[in-house]
Amino acid sequence: MTSGHFNLIWPVKDESTTSEEKESDGDREDESSAIEHSTIKATLVDFEKHSATQLKISSDQFFSHISHTINIHPTQRAVSLTGFSDGDYYAQLYDASNNPVSNAVMVTVEHHSMFKVWVIFTSGAALFLILIGYMVTKVFRHKEEA
Repeated sequence: MTSGHFNLIWPVKDESTTSEEKESDGDREDESSAIEHSTIKATLVDFEKHSATQLKISSDQFFSHISHTINIHPTQRAVSLTGFSDGDYYAQLYDASNNPVSNAVMVTVEHHSMFKVWVIFTSGAALFLILIGYMVTKVFRHKEEA
């Protein structure tokens, strides 16, 4: 089975934050949580446009072989992708002139083993059949008593 699923989310600079909010984010001890906080805040800004028109995905960091090109809307902030085999992929946003407008990010796709998938699927199917069997016997017992 060769399929994978991942989400890519890109923020847009939130110009509406005040200098006080920016300072309070920067004063935190954990710098990554401040970045996460401002990134989450920025992703919630609707209808702001960015210059990116395409998301390109490659299997090498230099983007010499582009495997996927996805057109995006100027207000789009995220994309969900599926159908990827195990491996490392690089994604980057490009503008209409084919110039990169973001940093490249690396996504590693690793699938669960098929043994684990089948164990979980079989367990769920067995529980479902037990539940259906229980419900059917209760219905027939209730009809016999009435």
